[in-house]
Amino acid sequence: MNELTKGAQLIPNGMLDDNYPRNMWWCAAHVDEVTDKPLARWLLEKPVVMYRKADGTPVALDNRCPHRWAPLSEGRVIDDQLVCPYHGMEFGADGVCTRVPTQKMIPKTARVQSYPMREAGRFLWIWMGDPDKIDHDPVDMGYQTNPDWSVVTAYMEVDANWVLIRENVLDLTHIAFLHAKTFKQGDWENPAEVSMEGETIVYRQDFEPSPLSPLFCAGFGFPDGKIVKREQEGRMPSLAVSFSDWNVHDIDAVPGERADYLVRGAHIVTPGKRGETHYFFAAAFDVPDVSDEVLEQTKANILGAFNEDKDLLQKIQALVSQDPRGLEFPEINLGADGAGVRVRQILKRKLDAERSA
Repeated sequence: MNELTKGAQLIPNGMLDDNYPRNMWWCAAHVDEVTDKPLARWLLEKPVVMYRKADGTPVALDNRCPHRWAPLSEGRVIDDQLVCPYHGMEFGADGVCTRVPTQKMIPKTARVQSYPMREAGRFLWIWMGDPDKIDHDPVDMGYQTNPDWSVVTAYMEVDANWVLIRENVLDLTHIAFLHAKTFKQGDWENPAEVSMEGETIVYRQDFEPSPLSPLFCAGFGFPDGKIVKREQEGRMPSLAVSFSDWNVHDIDAVPGERADYLVRGAHIVTPGKRGETHYFFAAAFDVPDVSDEVLEQTKANILGAFNEDKDLLQKIQALVSQDPRGLEFPEINLGADGAGVRVRQILKRKLDAERSA
Protein backbone atom coordinates (compact mmCIF):
# COMPACT_ATOMS: atom_id res chain seq x y z
CA MET A 1 0.00 0.00 0.00
CA ASN A 2 1.50 3.34 -1.03
CA GLU A 3 1.02 6.66 0.71
CA LEU A 4 -1.86 7.65 -1.55
CA THR A 5 -3.95 4.60 -0.64
CA LYS A 6 -3.49 4.76 3.12
CA GLY A 7 -6.85 5.31 4.78
CA ALA A 8 -8.71 4.43 1.58
CA GLN A 9 -12.18 2.89 1.82
CA LEU A 10 -11.72 -0.85 2.24
CA ILE A 11 -15.30 -1.58 1.21
CA PRO A 12 -15.97 0.09 -2.17
CA ASN A 13 -19.53 0.97 -3.08
CA GLY A 14 -19.28 -0.90 -6.39
CA MET A 15 -20.80 2.00 -8.29
CA LEU A 16 -19.45 0.73 -11.62
CA ASP A 17 -20.70 -2.81 -11.05
CA ASP A 18 -23.90 -4.75 -10.54
CA ASN A 19 -24.30 -3.93 -6.84
CA TYR A 20 -28.00 -4.61 -6.49
CA PRO A 21 -29.23 -7.17 -3.94
CA ARG A 22 -32.21 -9.00 -5.43
CA ASN A 23 -33.76 -10.49 -2.31
CA MET A 24 -35.39 -7.32 -1.04
CA TRP A 25 -38.23 -4.98 -1.92
CA TRP A 26 -37.40 -2.20 -4.37
CA CYS A 27 -39.73 0.60 -5.39
CA ALA A 28 -41.17 0.02 -8.87
CA ALA A 29 -43.55 2.94 -9.30
CA HIS A 30 -45.87 5.44 -7.72
CA VAL A 31 -49.25 3.80 -7.07
CA ASP A 32 -50.96 6.09 -9.60
CA GLU A 33 -48.49 5.26 -12.38
CA VAL A 34 -49.65 1.67 -12.79
CA THR A 35 -53.06 1.35 -14.44
CA ASP A 36 -54.75 -0.96 -16.94
CA LYS A 37 -52.34 0.45 -19.54
CA PRO A 38 -48.93 -1.29 -19.63
CA LEU A 39 -46.05 0.69 -18.12
CA ALA A 40 -42.45 -0.08 -19.11
CA ARG A 41 -39.56 0.50 -16.72
CA TRP A 42 -36.01 -0.84 -16.39
CA LEU A 43 -35.49 -2.21 -12.87
CA LEU A 44 -32.27 -3.84 -11.65
CA GLU A 45 -31.01 -3.92 -15.25
CA LYS A 46 -34.06 -5.81 -16.49
CA PRO A 47 -36.90 -4.57 -18.71
CA VAL A 48 -40.15 -4.87 -16.74
CA VAL A 49 -43.75 -4.19 -17.71
CA MET A 50 -46.39 -3.40 -15.10
CA TYR A 51 -50.17 -3.15 -15.21
CA ARG A 52 -53.24 -3.67 -13.00
CA LYS A 53 -55.88 -6.33 -13.28
CA ALA A 54 -59.54 -5.31 -13.22
CA ASP A 55 -59.65 -5.78 -9.43
CA GLY A 56 -56.68 -3.41 -8.99
CA THR A 57 -54.06 -6.10 -8.34
CA PRO A 58 -50.67 -4.93 -9.67
CA VAL A 59 -48.76 -7.23 -12.03
CA ALA A 60 -45.10 -7.15 -13.07
CA LEU A 61 -43.62 -9.27 -15.89
CA ASP A 62 -40.48 -9.38 -17.98
CA ASN A 63 -41.05 -6.91 -20.79
CA ARG A 64 -39.93 -9.23 -23.57
CA CYS A 65 -42.15 -11.68 -25.42
CA PRO A 66 -40.55 -15.15 -25.60
CA HIS A 67 -41.60 -15.55 -29.24
CA ARG A 68 -39.75 -12.81 -31.13
CA TRP A 69 -38.84 -10.57 -28.19
CA ALA A 70 -41.26 -7.73 -28.81
CA PRO A 71 -41.75 -5.38 -25.82
CA LEU A 72 -45.00 -6.47 -24.20
CA SER A 73 -45.46 -2.93 -22.94
CA GLU A 74 -46.41 -1.96 -26.49
CA GLY A 75 -49.42 -4.25 -26.26
CA ARG A 76 -52.64 -3.92 -24.29
CA VAL A 77 -54.50 -5.54 -21.40
CA ILE A 78 -57.63 -7.53 -22.23
CA ASP A 79 -59.49 -9.45 -19.52
CA ASP A 80 -56.44 -9.24 -17.22
CA GLN A 81 -54.23 -10.78 -19.93
CA LEU A 82 -51.31 -8.86 -21.43
CA VAL A 83 -51.51 -9.16 -25.21
CA CYS A 84 -48.28 -9.00 -27.24
CA PRO A 85 -48.45 -6.28 -29.92
CA TYR A 86 -46.58 -8.43 -32.49
CA HIS A 87 -48.51 -11.72 -32.89
CA GLY A 88 -51.22 -11.44 -30.23
CA MET A 89 -49.94 -14.01 -27.74
CA GLU A 90 -51.59 -13.52 -24.35
CA PHE A 91 -49.93 -13.79 -20.94
CA GLY A 92 -51.51 -14.01 -17.51
CA ALA A 93 -50.40 -12.38 -14.27
CA ASP A 94 -48.19 -15.40 -13.55
CA GLY A 95 -46.37 -14.90 -16.87
CA VAL A 96 -47.76 -18.07 -18.46
CA CYS A 97 -49.01 -17.82 -22.04
CA THR A 98 -52.74 -18.51 -22.16
CA ARG A 99 -53.42 -18.10 -25.88
CA VAL A 100 -51.64 -18.27 -29.22
CA PRO A 101 -54.06 -16.92 -31.89
CA THR A 102 -52.49 -18.87 -34.76
CA GLN A 103 -52.56 -22.33 -33.16
CA LYS A 104 -54.30 -24.40 -30.48
CA MET A 105 -51.15 -25.83 -28.93
CA ILE A 106 -49.36 -23.53 -26.52
CA PRO A 107 -45.63 -24.30 -26.12
CA LYS A 108 -44.77 -25.26 -22.54
CA THR A 109 -41.92 -22.76 -22.60
CA ALA A 110 -44.21 -19.90 -23.65
CA ARG A 111 -43.94 -17.87 -20.47
CA VAL A 112 -42.15 -14.86 -19.03
CA GLN A 113 -40.86 -14.19 -15.53
CA SER A 114 -43.38 -12.68 -13.14
CA TYR A 115 -42.42 -10.67 -10.06
CA PRO A 116 -44.29 -10.26 -6.75
CA MET A 117 -45.60 -6.76 -6.10
CA ARG A 118 -47.01 -5.09 -2.99
CA GLU A 119 -48.32 -1.66 -2.16
CA ALA A 120 -46.95 0.39 0.74
CA GLY A 121 -47.69 4.06 1.26
CA ARG A 122 -47.97 5.83 -2.06
CA PHE A 123 -45.64 3.43 -3.85
CA LEU A 124 -45.60 -0.02 -5.45
CA TRP A 125 -42.80 -2.41 -4.52
CA ILE A 126 -41.28 -5.28 -6.45
CA TRP A 127 -39.26 -8.36 -5.41
CA MET A 128 -36.92 -9.43 -8.22
CA GLY A 129 -35.01 -12.12 -6.35
CA ASP A 130 -36.03 -15.57 -5.19
CA PRO A 131 -39.74 -15.39 -4.24
CA ASP A 132 -39.20 -18.17 -1.72
CA LYS A 133 -36.92 -15.76 0.17
CA ILE A 134 -39.70 -13.25 0.85
CA ASP A 135 -39.76 -13.03 4.63
CA HIS A 136 -40.90 -9.46 5.25
CA ASP A 137 -43.14 -6.71 3.90
CA PRO A 138 -41.94 -3.50 2.26
CA VAL A 139 -41.02 -0.70 4.65
CA ASP A 140 -44.09 0.67 6.46
CA MET A 141 -45.17 3.97 4.93
CA GLY A 142 -48.66 4.17 6.37
CA TYR A 143 -48.23 7.82 7.30
CA GLN A 144 -48.31 8.70 3.60
CA THR A 145 -51.97 7.70 3.36
CA ASN A 146 -52.95 9.08 6.78
CA PRO A 147 -55.40 12.01 6.40
CA ASP A 148 -53.70 13.78 9.30
CA TRP A 149 -50.64 14.25 7.09
CA SER A 150 -50.15 16.34 3.93
CA VAL A 151 -47.87 14.64 1.45
CA VAL A 152 -46.15 15.60 -1.79
CA THR A 153 -44.29 13.06 -3.92
CA ALA A 154 -41.95 13.43 -6.85
CA TYR A 155 -39.65 11.42 -9.10
CA MET A 156 -36.53 11.91 -11.16
CA GLU A 157 -34.14 9.78 -13.16
CA VAL A 158 -30.51 10.14 -12.14
CA ASP A 159 -27.60 8.97 -14.29
CA ALA A 160 -25.66 7.70 -11.30
CA ASN A 161 -25.46 4.51 -9.27
CA TRP A 162 -28.04 4.25 -6.51
CA VAL A 163 -25.41 4.05 -3.75
CA LEU A 164 -24.24 7.58 -4.55
CA ILE A 165 -27.75 8.85 -3.82
CA ARG A 166 -28.11 6.70 -0.72
CA GLU A 167 -24.84 8.01 0.75
CA ASN A 168 -25.73 11.57 -0.25
CA VAL A 169 -28.99 11.66 1.69
CA LEU A 170 -27.40 10.12 4.81
CA ASP A 171 -24.64 12.72 5.09
CA LEU A 172 -26.37 16.06 5.31
CA THR A 173 -23.22 18.11 5.93
CA HIS A 174 -23.32 18.83 2.19
CA ILE A 175 -26.47 20.93 2.69
CA ALA A 176 -24.44 23.88 4.00
CA PHE A 177 -22.43 23.92 0.78
CA LEU A 178 -24.20 22.30 -2.20
CA HIS A 179 -27.60 23.67 -1.14
CA ALA A 180 -26.55 27.04 0.26
CA LYS A 181 -28.99 28.87 -2.04
CA THR A 182 -31.93 26.46 -1.75
CA PHE A 183 -32.15 24.84 1.69
CA LYS A 184 -30.42 27.86 3.25
CA GLN A 185 -29.64 25.76 6.32
CA GLY A 186 -26.05 26.75 6.95
CA ASP A 187 -25.70 25.22 10.40
CA TRP A 188 -25.06 21.69 9.16
CA GLU A 189 -21.27 21.65 9.23
CA ASN A 190 -20.93 19.22 12.15
CA PRO A 191 -21.50 15.49 11.59
CA ALA A 192 -24.46 13.74 13.18
CA GLU A 193 -24.21 10.96 15.74
CA VAL A 194 -24.65 7.64 13.93
CA SER A 195 -25.73 4.33 15.45
CA MET A 196 -27.36 1.03 14.53
CA GLU A 197 -30.69 -0.27 15.75
CA GLY A 198 -30.62 -3.84 14.50
CA GLU A 199 -30.08 -3.48 10.76
CA THR A 200 -31.42 0.08 10.71
CA ILE A 201 -28.93 2.93 10.35
CA VAL A 202 -29.86 5.89 12.58
CA TYR A 203 -28.46 9.41 12.78
CA ARG A 204 -29.44 12.13 15.24
CA GLN A 205 -28.45 15.76 15.67
CA ASP A 206 -29.70 18.76 17.65
CA PHE A 207 -29.36 22.36 16.51
CA GLU A 208 -29.46 25.69 18.25
CA PRO A 209 -32.41 27.95 17.33
CA SER A 210 -32.01 29.07 13.72
CA PRO A 211 -34.13 29.94 10.67
CA LEU A 212 -36.07 26.95 9.32
CA SER A 213 -35.34 26.12 5.68
CA PRO A 214 -37.70 28.08 3.39
CA LEU A 215 -38.52 24.76 1.70
CA PHE A 216 -40.68 23.81 4.68
CA CYS A 217 -41.94 27.03 6.26
CA ALA A 218 -45.10 27.35 4.17
CA GLY A 219 -46.15 23.76 4.91
CA PHE A 220 -46.42 24.66 8.60
CA GLY A 221 -47.88 28.09 7.97
CA PHE A 222 -44.67 29.75 9.15
CA PRO A 223 -43.23 32.90 7.57
CA ASP A 224 -39.90 32.54 5.78
CA GLY A 225 -37.03 32.98 8.20
CA LYS A 226 -39.00 31.59 11.14
CA ILE A 227 -36.60 30.87 14.04
CA VAL A 228 -37.17 27.36 15.42
CA LYS A 229 -35.45 24.74 17.53
CA ARG A 230 -34.64 21.74 15.33
CA GLU A 231 -33.80 18.11 15.97
CA GLN A 232 -32.86 15.93 13.03
CA GLU A 233 -33.30 12.17 12.95
CA GLY A 234 -32.68 9.92 9.99
CA ARG A 235 -33.32 6.21 9.55
CA MET A 236 -32.43 3.72 6.85
CA PRO A 237 -34.50 0.57 7.49
CA SER A 238 -33.74 -0.75 4.00
CA LEU A 239 -31.11 -0.11 1.36
CA ALA A 240 -34.00 1.07 -0.79
CA VAL A 241 -35.46 3.56 1.69
CA SER A 242 -34.31 6.18 4.16
CA PHE A 243 -36.27 8.76 6.13
CA SER A 244 -35.15 12.21 7.21
CA ASP A 245 -37.22 13.70 10.03
CA TRP A 246 -37.11 17.43 10.76
CA ASN A 247 -38.53 17.71 14.28
CA VAL A 248 -39.41 21.38 14.60
CA HIS A 249 -40.19 23.21 17.86
CA ASP A 250 -41.85 26.61 17.63
CA ILE A 251 -40.06 28.56 20.35
CA ASP A 252 -42.61 31.40 20.03
CA ALA A 253 -45.70 29.26 20.59
CA VAL A 254 -47.90 30.54 23.39
CA PRO A 255 -49.18 28.13 26.06
CA GLY A 256 -52.06 26.05 24.77
CA GLU A 257 -51.02 26.35 21.12
CA ARG A 258 -49.24 23.70 19.11
CA ALA A 259 -45.47 23.95 19.40
CA ASP A 260 -44.05 20.75 17.88
CA TYR A 261 -44.16 19.78 14.21
CA LEU A 262 -42.62 17.19 11.93
CA VAL A 263 -41.72 17.12 8.27
CA ARG A 264 -40.55 13.73 7.05
CA GLY A 265 -38.56 13.22 3.88
CA ALA A 266 -38.55 9.78 2.27
CA HIS A 267 -35.70 8.99 -0.10
CA ILE A 268 -36.37 5.91 -2.22
CA VAL A 269 -33.87 4.59 -4.76
CA THR A 270 -34.15 1.77 -7.28
CA PRO A 271 -31.44 0.79 -9.78
CA GLY A 272 -32.52 0.99 -13.40
CA LYS A 273 -30.07 0.38 -16.21
CA ARG A 274 -26.40 0.12 -15.26
CA GLY A 275 -25.32 3.47 -13.83
CA GLU A 276 -28.88 4.83 -13.71
CA THR A 277 -31.28 5.19 -10.78
CA HIS A 278 -34.98 5.83 -10.26
CA TYR A 279 -35.24 8.32 -7.42
CA PHE A 280 -38.66 8.56 -5.76
CA PHE A 281 -39.12 10.91 -2.85
CA ALA A 282 -41.83 12.29 -0.62
CA ALA A 283 -42.12 15.19 1.79
CA ALA A 284 -44.83 14.87 4.41
CA PHE A 285 -46.04 17.44 6.95
CA ASP A 286 -47.85 16.20 10.06
CA VAL A 287 -50.44 18.89 9.35
CA PRO A 288 -53.73 18.02 7.63
CA ASP A 289 -55.17 19.83 4.63
CA VAL A 290 -52.16 21.82 3.50
CA SER A 291 -53.36 23.57 0.33
CA ASP A 292 -52.54 22.18 -3.10
CA GLU A 293 -50.87 25.48 -3.94
CA VAL A 294 -48.45 25.18 -1.00
CA LEU A 295 -47.76 21.52 -1.74
CA GLU A 296 -47.01 22.24 -5.40
CA GLN A 297 -44.68 25.08 -4.46
CA THR A 298 -42.99 22.84 -1.89
CA LYS A 299 -42.54 20.18 -4.57
CA ALA A 300 -41.05 22.70 -7.00
CA ASN A 301 -38.64 23.99 -4.34
CA ILE A 302 -37.55 20.47 -3.36
CA LEU A 303 -36.98 19.55 -7.01
CA GLY A 304 -34.85 22.67 -7.39
CA ALA A 305 -32.67 21.59 -4.47
CA PHE A 306 -32.50 17.93 -5.47
CA ASN A 307 -31.51 18.87 -8.99
CA GLU A 308 -28.36 20.31 -7.40
CA ASP A 309 -27.65 16.83 -6.02
CA LYS A 310 -28.53 15.20 -9.33
CA ASP A 311 -26.18 17.43 -11.31
CA LEU A 312 -23.19 16.77 -9.06
CA LEU A 313 -23.81 13.03 -8.61
CA GLN A 314 -24.09 12.58 -12.37
CA LYS A 315 -20.78 14.37 -12.79
CA ILE A 316 -19.20 12.08 -10.17
CA GLN A 317 -20.53 8.98 -11.97
CA ALA A 318 -19.27 10.22 -15.34
CA LEU A 319 -15.87 11.15 -13.92
CA VAL A 320 -15.32 7.76 -12.29
CA SER A 321 -16.66 5.88 -15.32
CA GLN A 322 -14.31 7.67 -17.71
CA ASP A 323 -11.22 7.62 -15.49
CA PRO A 324 -9.30 4.40 -16.32
CA ARG A 325 -8.37 4.10 -12.64
CA GLY A 326 -12.06 3.62 -11.85
CA LEU A 327 -12.60 2.47 -8.27
CA GLU A 328 -8.84 2.07 -7.72
CA PHE A 329 -8.49 5.80 -7.13
CA PRO A 330 -7.86 6.44 -3.41
CA GLU A 331 -10.96 7.36 -1.41
CA ILE A 332 -10.85 8.64 2.15
CA ASN A 333 -13.52 8.77 4.83
CA LEU A 334 -14.35 11.75 7.00
CA GLY A 335 -16.10 11.92 10.35
CA ALA A 336 -19.40 12.65 8.62
CA ASP A 337 -19.25 9.38 6.67
CA GLY A 338 -20.40 7.17 9.54
CA ALA A 339 -23.77 6.39 7.96
CA GLY A 340 -22.29 5.95 4.48
CA VAL A 341 -19.73 3.43 5.73
CA ARG A 342 -22.54 1.43 7.33
CA VAL A 343 -24.45 1.47 4.03
CA ARG A 344 -21.47 -0.20 2.39
CA GLN A 345 -21.15 -2.74 5.19
CA ILE A 346 -24.81 -3.73 4.93
CA LEU A 347 -24.60 -3.86 1.14
CA LYS A 348 -21.54 -6.09 1.24
CA ARG A 349 -23.21 -8.51 3.66
CA LYS A 350 -26.30 -8.78 1.49
CA LEU A 351 -24.34 -9.25 -1.73
CA ASP A 352 -22.04 -11.84 -0.14
CA ALA A 353 -25.04 -13.76 1.20
CA GLU A 354 -26.75 -13.85 -2.20
CA ARG A 355 -23.61 -14.82 -4.08
CA SER A 356 -22.84 -17.68 -1.69
CA ALA A 357 -26.40 -19.06 -1.67
